[in-house]
Amino acid sequence: MGQYVTGIGGANIDLHGSSVNPIVMRDSNPGHLHTSLGGVTRNILDNLARLGVAVKLCSAVGKDIFGDAILAGCERFGIDTSPTAQVEGARSSCYLSVMDDSGDMLVAMSDMSIMKGMGASFVEQRLPVINGGALAVCDGNLSREAMECLTGRATVPLFWDPVSTAWARQHADLVGRFDTIKPNQLEMEVLAGGTIRDEQDLSDACDRLLCRGTRHIFVSRGAQGIYYKGIDGQVSRASRPFNRVANATGAGDATMASLIYSRLAGALPGPTVSFALAAGIAAIASTDTINPGMSVSLVKSYEKEYVL
Repeated sequence: MGQYVTGIGGANIDLHGSSVNPIVMRDSNPGHLHTSLGGVTRNILDNLARLGVAVKLCSAVGKDIFGDAILAGCERFGIDTSPTAQVEGARSSCYLSVMDDSGDMLVAMSDMSIMKGMGASFVEQRLPVINGGALAVCDGNLSREAMECLTGRATVPLFWDPVSTAWARQHADLVGRFDTIKPNQLEMEVLAGGTIRDEQDLSDACDRLLCRGTRHIFVSRGAQGIYYKGIDGQVSRASRPFNRVANATGAGDATMASLIYSRLAGALPGPTVSFALAAGIAAIASTDTINPGMSVSLVKSYEKEYVL
């Protein structure tokens, strides 16, 4: 794994609030508040760095307190931010989430306006970095212009996390340009067009995307685990119950990082799905979006204990 992975997308500050008691709406609730680095692409790279992979971040931050904190924090965790722009007069991205007393998200709000400045020219200028790595990963927050340029000009395999149904809908026509995608079931319905009621529907939906050019599809199914279908066959794997959810927000990012790690390691679909499930469990077991103890050995320990 001598080559690096490039991430193109969001990097922001996460503000988390976790309620001690059941939430009372329109009132002040006692809880625990903390701040951490965030952004889907940045989080994926953070997890990858902790798994021992060299990573580079192509993003934009403001010349403000949050921007300085994002850059300093990324460098501290081993993320190369030299391709990231620091923009005068722009607000750094910020994500605010409120978790209920069970650890599930109640509501969230994000200010990703700086991403609008990451257009086609932003991607074009960074193509030497992007195409110089082993592969690249992006999230759904990229502008349409940036996404078209990236998917049209990148020569390395592209991994994509749609992030939401809204972003999945905006970029659905480009799905065939991605080597690997990791939607949840709702996002998969948008991308493939049609309701998914059972595993046969899911298999048919994957077939429609595979026919359009996507090569590997990993569908996150919550407690049902991950469903894979691609050029190497298909795997459906479920995780054992895991009730110690401390923070559910980082599971998808850790899962995507583990898929990339397994790809670089040359793992087959079965072991890839098993490792990815374990990485997601490791993420939700931590109060931080990124489990500070994230490592290959930690994921393997969760895999041994919780993954069938």
